[in-house]
Amino acid sequence: MASDISDTVYASRRKELLALINQLRAVGAQNDLDLPRITVIGNQSAGKSSVVEAISGITVPRDAGTCTRCPMECRLLSSPGPWMFDNDGKRLGEVSEKPFGGIITDKSEVELALRRAQFAILNPQIPFSKILNATAQELKDMAPSEKSMPFSQNVVCVDLEGPELTDLSFVDLPGLIQNAEPEVVKLVEDMVISHIQGNCIILVAIPMTDDIENQKALRLARQEDDTGRRTIGVLTKPDMLGTGSTKAAGLWLDVLEDRRHPLMHGYYCTRQPNDDERSIGIEATKAREAEERFFKTTAPWSRSTNPGRFGTKNLVATLSHSRHGRADATELIRTHRHSYGAFKKAIRQTAPKFVPFAESQKVTDFNNCLDDEEDDPVANVSATDKPLMNLTEFRKHIDRSLTRELPHNVPYEAKTALILQFQTTWPDAVETCFEKVKEITLKILLRNVDVHFGRFNLLRSHIRNLIATVIESHKVKCVAMLKFTLEAERMPYTQNGHYLESATQGWLDKYKAVRSGKLSTDTLDPHAKRRKTDLGAAPTCALPAKGPSTPIARTNNPSPVSPGTPDKSPSREGPRRPAGFKTPKAPTSPQNADPNSVVVTPGSSDVIQKSQDTPPNEAALKEAIAFLVRAGAPVGHLDPKELLGKLIPPDEYETELKVMAEVRGYFQVAYKRMIDNVPRVIDLSFVREIGKTLQPFLISQFSLGNPSANDRCANYLGEDAALVARREELLARRKRLESVEKELEEYSLRIYA
Repeated sequence: MASDISDTVYASRRKELLALINQLRAVGAQNDLDLPRITVIGNQSAGKSSVVEAISGITVPRDAGTCTRCPMECRLLSSPGPWMFDNDGKRLGEVSEKPFGGIITDKSEVELALRRAQFAILNPQIPFSKILNATAQELKDMAPSEKSMPFSQNVVCVDLEGPELTDLSFVDLPGLIQNAEPEVVKLVEDMVISHIQGNCIILVAIPMTDDIENQKALRLARQEDDTGRRTIGVLTKPDMLGTGSTKAAGLWLDVLEDRRHPLMHGYYCTRQPNDDERSIGIEATKAREAEERFFKTTAPWSRSTNPGRFGTKNLVATLSHSRHGRADATELIRTHRHSYGAFKKAIRQTAPKFVPFAESQKVTDFNNCLDDEEDDPVANVSATDKPLMNLTEFRKHIDRSLTRELPHNVPYEAKTALILQFQTTWPDAVETCFEKVKEITLKILLRNVDVHFGRFNLLRSHIRNLIATVIESHKVKCVAMLKFTLEAERMPYTQNGHYLESATQGWLDKYKAVRSGKLSTDTLDPHAKRRKTDLGAAPTCALPAKGPSTPIARTNNPSPVSPGTPDKSPSREGPRRPAGFKTPKAPTSPQNADPNSVVVTPGSSDVIQKSQDTPPNEAALKEAIAFLVRAGAPVGHLDPKELLGKLIPPDEYETELKVMAEVRGYFQVAYKRMIDNVPRVIDLSFVREIGKTLQPFLISQFSLGNPSANDRCANYLGEDAALVARREELLARRKRLESVEKELEEYSLRIYA
């Protein structure tokens, strides 16, 4: 199986323990001991059987309506199975083992064997010999003539052995029903409750074809597991949401990402083979490949921020860790990840909102991100909402910083001051992130202390104090490292020159495009799909020329001929011509031009012919680049979107725009560095250090292994035992007093009567 867990450490460490548990179950020890187990529950037709098939690798019976009418225990380890209840549903005093049939070596025979076993449980009056060799059709024919029980609490046990399996045991229960006789509804509900109580991991199958508010199984799980420590949600049937169910899919994505109906261990989503795939006998490996492909290519699942929640493979891996005693570790990592995600948002929200307009100029709104960030709701916001600085303020800032600079040089201190401005709230964001991580780490540790040492108040209190000491010790070290990280960021520096240059150029091009009116953002909705940059109202390429009109000949050559000489207006300097730029001879009149040519005049909006498969604006820019390349301009490497910013003539605020773009580009470098470094420092110097040092510290504090260790522990346990005994004595005395009071009351009533 692609989703097996046989390669995990769990498999090698738990094999003997699980074998012992199965042996205890075989003799009915669960009547007296709370043995660990995994139980799959859900409403009728919730997709439980599909989840069971995916985990175990066997095919279970499927029929319309309710198919599973008794618990089915899948033991991926050899063990006989018990029948524990009589025909009236009362628990038997002794457990008897009744093997049903021989060993099955053909996987395709398992489904029929399960049907026979369930039929035998529901019809105990029929001899086994008559059922063991019955076909599926013969079982259907026998059912109407026999008085079958609707449900039974006796268990069909399936012992599975194979090289692709691991040591795992779980129970599949009948689906919860509503439209049946009240006593039957209650029987199934009581059966589910009895199996999910105690030392049990609860898998709740929830179909996406129904509202989560309608899931009785989830309500029962919360009723029996009010802290949520044992419950994992499994969302099923995502492929049955229609293509138009965008809103419903969005609501289920909120559930998966813990924004609606959160669970401590969260939800997983699986996609199992449909009826057509089952009918052709799809293999398990192919089913898992199809599942993985579905989640990677289907929206909104493909856009989820938590891809580890999709697929049977991830679900089974979590069950492996949970039975390996790592449920709290899973919670710890999940909660820390949320804290780090909040920290990322807090840092991204400090991005400078520079406005590339002077105070006297009309401001065009635009989003405060580059194209590759537009899918990020935190980044895709208005840059004119509470702007930090405009060009007028930039010019004043640079002027105040000038000393003995060469012309057009901006002092390093001027840029540093601007960079430090967007870092002012970073220390608070780092502190908040660390405190959240510290809080949840301490909470989980103390909860474990309460679980394991709650009976011994003195010992429990002492261990809690020792843990607090460890936490504070590592906090001091971690906080020092975080301060160092923040201090290092106050010295602007990077060796990632390529990324800084790319980000700076991207912002310079964007600022220039915004100022020229060639770029506008029609929407700032963070959830909108990424929009292509609007580079003009009409798909035109107006190339200025000296003459009244310059016809451009179009030939069969894939590259067009060079354009005419650029125009220089008296009020605005035109683009500089590169070395080697030669003005081609223009035809004497438009009549001499090729009939396929396009005449372009200054300010005209004539459209240059474009290919059908290229967006209009981009095609025009590509053709313009081709003109410049043939003229000798070194612009062949440019992306069409970069051309716009480079061809716009020099701006009166050119210096200020460059500084603005460089500071904004450096934020991208520092931001990405911070959102990685801070979580790594916290995890390395705090969380992992606690995990490494806590056990040795506790051992040393209790002097375990020394001659005085027994006496030291006895003092803690002895005092606690005395307190427990005293409390029990007081409770017993109180009960005796209540009994005496009741007797006196009854005696008084008899006297007065």
